[in-house]
Amino acid sequence: IVNDFFPPPVAGRIYLYPNLLMFEVLSQNEKELRPISDVNPNIPKIERHDDPVVVQLSALLLFHKIANELVYTNKNLKAEISKLKNFIQQNPELSESLAEAELYCGKLFPDLMEWVNTDNYLETRNAGDYELKEEIGSWLPTPPDYLDALEPHWSSIRPIFLDSANQFRPINPTKYDLTPGSQFHTELMEVYDVVNNRTDSMETVAKFWDCNPIVMKHQGHITFSEKKLTPGGHWFNIGRMACEKEELNLLETAYVYAGLSIGIFDAFISCWDGKYVTNYIRPVTVIQNHIDPSWSAILVTPNFPEYTSGHSVVSRSASTVLTHFFGDNYAFIDSTEVPYGMPPRSFPSFQAASDEAAISRLYGGIHFAPAIDLGVEQGAQVGQLTTSHLKANPF
Repeated sequence: IVNDFFPPPVAGRIYLYPNLLMFEVLSQNEKELRPISDVNPNIPKIERHDDPVVVQLSALLLFHKIANELVYTNKNLKAEISKLKNFIQQNPELSESLAEAELYCGKLFPDLMEWVNTDNYLETRNAGDYELKEEIGSWLPTPPDYLDALEPHWSSIRPIFLDSANQFRPINPTKYDLTPGSQFHTELMEVYDVVNNRTDSMETVAKFWDCNPIVMKHQGHITFSEKKLTPGGHWFNIGRMACEKEELNLLETAYVYAGLSIGIFDAFISCWDGKYVTNYIRPVTVIQNHIDPSWSAILVTPNFPEYTSGHSVVSRSASTVLTHFFGDNYAFIDSTEVPYGMPPRSFPSFQAASDEAAISRLYGGIHFAPAIDLGVEQGAQVGQLTTSHLKANPF
């Protein structure tokens, strides 16, 4: 996902299908952790296999086979499959099971991949570019690269538990009004002042949760892209660390990943619905045009409308799902951003981490406060909907 520069909503889709369908295969014969298709008939039922070893191997093969279809660069996926097969070679008693698993996986794959491809993603690739609105206060491409709007048709993607993209649509944002003393002007000046008066700790928080994979860097006449995780990727790494810390088995880990991927996937659909319905302008556009032409935010403003804050929605949904699995006061150290030059940060809970992710958007200068606050509420609603369909904490 990082190597291929997939944007956040698309990355959420890539996380969803391999993890969800791996769990569906693993759970087919389980009495406690039942397949999620039991509570969502739109998810295809898995044709059963009675051999538990074949089921486990098939689930791992299917994960990589589906993931391989959803990305461009697959060398890492191929390396993981080679590791699995090397393990089998060192345990020859499993060779017959692997052969059966390959047959079983090959039988499941076409129908499952057909279901994946009916989520309207392919149709959105040809749905046309976003047309800028002429109303005052509508979103405009933002500096420094003024990129076209990202994924303007994402609300038409098929959700998992949401009954529609607008199920949790928040109230409209503050009316655009540059009159001093107006609510909009107050919110605008808050962003301006926070960035101008930032502390070192605020800047650290902003950069730690940046999670913007589409940042163009400029050095002289050279332009290049910086590879980073998406918000979903950041939260998946937090989930991975918790699963490893608790020494969860394959089935339990797959269940956490399936629930987390659904919470992130539906959160993006919910958030993107509101973004392109409201088409709300970004702070940097208004500040540079009407307050201070030389002003710049800490973070590069991503190329889509402002309301609500995507990281706020996704982070609260993800933290709600992880809290469901691991508890309210699950302390952890987040080292996700170490490869990108940021030191680890400690949090007393998943919710505390999501609160910091949300406020980072104000510190970074890319969101108004209401988009953050209402985004947190929106994410909580998506997360609670997700966990309401999941079995109570099995660990």
